Amino acid sequence: MWRLARPLAVLLAAALCVLPANLHADEPRRIISLAPSVTETIFALGLGDRLVGVSIYCDYPPAAATIDRVGTFLTPNIERIVAKHPDLVIAVPSPGNQNPVQALERLGLRVVVVDPHTLVEIKDSIVTIGRELGHEASAHVLVAEIDRRMEAVRAQVTDAPERKVLMVVGQTPLIAVGSGMFQDELIRMARGVNVAAAAGAWPHLSLEFAIAAAPEVIIDTTMGNEERAGASAAMAFWSAFPTIPAVKDRRVYGYKAYQLLRPGPRIADAFEAIAHFIHPERFPTASEHQTLNFGPWTLDECT
Repeated sequence: MWRLARPLAVLLAAALCVLPANLHADEPRRIISLAPSVTETIFALGLGDRLVGVSIYCDYPPAAATIDRVGTFLTPNIERIVAKHPDLVIAVPSPGNQNPVQALERLGLRVVVVDPHTLVEIKDSIVTIGRELGHEASAHVLVAEIDRRMEAVRAQVTDAPERKVLMVVGQTPLIAVGSGMFQDELIRMARGVNVAAAAGAWPHLSLEFAIAAAPEVIIDTTMGNEERAGASAAMAFWSAFPTIPAVKDRRVYGYKAYQLLRPGPRIADAFEAIAHFIHPERFPTASEHQTLNFGPWTLDECT
């Protein structure tokens, strides 16, 4: 029996030796991420080296740029995904990717779907991804750090006066952050009142509504167009409506940063930015977020 078992034992030992010391044999080693927020979460867990494919909009952290592209969040490329021989595919649902995701499942691939919209759901999705990757404890540590950072920011604005806020993600048409999503929660946590909360999730608003709502702070994540990128572009658009308190008091912030839009591990950064915009007087030593400059974006990039 020993003569027969020894070669098998040698093969098993050799197989285990090629695994990193912290990687168990049953943990997925070849992972496909079909959404930027998923990719960011995997990197935040320290497991970015397991990614063998990502969507074309996965651009953070910078190391994600070196990973092969397997289509978009809305239209994943089945052939490219299958060719990567993944142990695990992690997706975020959309009306456009339901059929491709189901096709991957029919082909026998292991697919996990996360669908976070609120802060609780984002943190739950981080834990889910960590569990699926065999690192649930690390995911709980990451969530605890997010909570710690957010609580530190919340403490700085706890007794601040409420200010009416309009957060815009599109100018033509005018699309705003409404209710039922983490951005609305962050506005309220930062002692803001979301003037578009009663209009639904991603409401299309008229300029008349924006003027009548009289926001005291406008956070414009569109940054105008390719010719007008930056805070000046946002102000150029809104300066046509000088009766809006935010315009009159120069509290219009053009800030196109994906952490404001992606339901992932950078929500503490998003909260800090929003709190700075609503109550800059509570952060006297902070740098001016509105001087940052970013390019054009689509909703596909912000999932």
